Amino acid sequence: MTTTIAEFFEGDLAPLVRRMADRPRGEGGDTDDDRRETRAMVWEGLVGLGALDGSDAVGLAELLGSVLYQGPLLDTLTARELFPDLGPAPVALAEGSCSDQDDTVTARCDFVGFAAEVEHFAVVGGARSALVRAGHPSITTRRHEETGRGELYRVDFDGTPVTAWAGPLDWAGAQVRQAAYLVGLAQAALDHAVDHAKTRRQFGRAIGANQALSFRLAEMSMRVDAARLLVHDPGTAAHAAATLAETADLARTVTTRTMQIHGAAGMRSDDDAQLYYRRAAAESVRLPQPRG
Repeated sequence: MTTTIAEFFEGDLAPLVRRMADRPRGEGGDTDDDRRETRAMVWEGLVGLGALDGSDAVGLAELLGSVLYQGPLLDTLTARELFPDLGPAPVALAEGSCSDQDDTVTARCDFVGFAAEVEHFAVVGGARSALVRAGHPSITTRRHEETGRGELYRVDFDGTPVTAWAGPLDWAGAQVRQAAYLVGLAQAALDHAVDHAKTRRQFGRAIGANQALSFRLAEMSMRVDAARLLVHDPGTAAHAAATLAETADLARTVTTRTMQIHGAAGMRSDDDAQLYYRRAAAESVRLPQPRG
C-alpha cells in the first residue's frame, strides 16, 4: 500500500504537500483557498489508494511525515479504532475535558487539527468518547496563529448532539503512528541538511567535507535509523508513550541542527529548513505523551 502512495507523492506533488497547510499569520483569502483545494485533492487521492485500510498504518505515517503531510488522515485512522463503522469522511480528534448529559456533549478542546474541513469530531479524553457531526450550531471554532503556521483550532462544544458513543480511547495506536510520522519528518529534514552540505561550498570545498559536520550528520542518521527500527517493532505499542517521547526529541533535535547547518539561509520562507523546524515544534507535542 505505501509503495503506491509513495508514487502518488512523487514529482511535483511533494513540494505542494509540504506547504499545503502553511499559512503565515493573518493570511487567508485566495491563497488559502488554493491550499484547501490541494488538501482536498490529496485526501481524495489517499482514500482512493486505500490509506484508510490500515494494513500498514505505521509505514504510511512515516511516509506522510517525510512529505510533511498536514491533514486529518491520522486522526481519522484513530477515530476508526473507536467507531469502526465510520465511512471515508475525514474526522478530527478533539481532546479535552468532556461532560455529557443525555445524548449531548460539552467540551473545550484547545488544539484540534483541520476543524474547518472535517465532517466529524471524535471527542476523546474521558471515560467515554463521543462522535459528533461538524457544522452543528452548538460548535464554535477559532484558528490559532501558532508557531507551526498550520490548521490548529480551539473548538468548543456546547450541548452538541452525539451521533455515537464509544469507550475511552487507547492512545497507543495513535502514539505509535505519530512517532512514525516524526521519524519520517526527521529523515526528510536530515536529507535536506545532507543535500545542503554537499552543495554549499566554503574555502573551495563542500562544507560536508569538514569532519565535524560529517560526524554530526552521521550521528543524526544513526539516531533516525534507530528510531525507525523502534517504531516498526511489533511490540512498540507496549511502550508507545516512551517511543513518542523519544521520536519527538529526535525530530526537534534533527530539525534544529538542520537549521544550524543552513545558517541564515535556512530561515528564509522559501527554504524548507524552517518549515521542518516549525512543523517539528508543533507535531512533537500534538498528542498526550505521558499516557500509554
